[in-house]
Amino acid sequence: MAPPVSVLVPLYRDEESVQPLLARLEPVLRELGDGSELVLVDDGSPDRTGDVAVALARDYPHPVTVVQLARNFGQHPAVFAGFEHCRGDVVVTMDSDLQYAPEEIPRLVSELSPEVPVVSGLRSERADPWPRRFVSRTLSRWLSRATGSTLRDYGSMFRAYDRSVVAQLRRFRERRRFVPALVGWLGVPVKEIPVRHEPRGPRGSRYRLGTLVDMSLDLITGYATFPLRILTVLGFAGALLGLAATLSLVTYRIVSGTGPSGLVSAFALVFFLLGIQLFITGLIGEYVGRVYIEAKDRPYFIVREVTRNR
Repeated sequence: MAPPVSVLVPLYRDEESVQPLLARLEPVLRELGDGSELVLVDDGSPDRTGDVAVALARDYPHPVTVVQLARNFGQHPAVFAGFEHCRGDVVVTMDSDLQYAPEEIPRLVSELSPEVPVVSGLRSERADPWPRRFVSRTLSRWLSRATGSTLRDYGSMFRAYDRSVVAQLRRFRERRRFVPALVGWLGVPVKEIPVRHEPRGPRGSRYRLGTLVDMSLDLITGYATFPLRILTVLGFAGALLGLAATLSLVTYRIVSGTGPSGLVSAFALVFFLLGIQLFITGLIGEYVGRVYIEAKDRPYFIVREVTRNR
């Protein structure tokens, strides 16, 4: 007998798309079998997403849990809020924009085994603009090196997890959590299988440039300290360069009696070293900011209301 499955979907500004999402998932949940459920997490949407989800859940033929957060916390906090309310032995996470076909969920679940507790959908033919694909590939390579994993698509949130992995993920208490990277850090085996990837709807991506930059900095400062070592090397190299430039100018003027203006040379050297110092200060500030955020120890998310239809 197949284990019960919880399909977890974070929602944000999805007032118009909740109904088609539930319609696509209904036959999938029927195929997954008795005990399978749908968990919807409204991430503090400013529209009527939560109310629409609750209304649609009342007459839905499968168990539905609607978790409404007190405000917008972000996709990954919403996923962790959903983990707290999933009852299935297997948890499948997916986005609400239907770029991932819900009909692929049984394929993910069927690939799970005691040896492979996580199965991830690989967007082998992504229907996204090339800049987004480039950023995703770059971050995936970086995370593979940082976590020791060999995944090709760290940006995919279309995944099936065994309950044991979800229990391990819920033990993390850091403020900046990126689910695929945490799974890579755990070292559990992950299998990637190719899945269909559809073009985005008219709303486009929820991840704007500022959000992507913020997430990239979080990933770099959250999973390695090597940038600090690079800064140490840069600072040392800048100091040596300044010393070498000064000695060269002094020697040249002594030997030739002429040379570039000392004031111009000094300003050029000062501005170069100032640029290095500003860069160093900014990156150190990223690390200090992480420490400050973690030290406040605020809740990762706050649940306003939980509604179950059965």
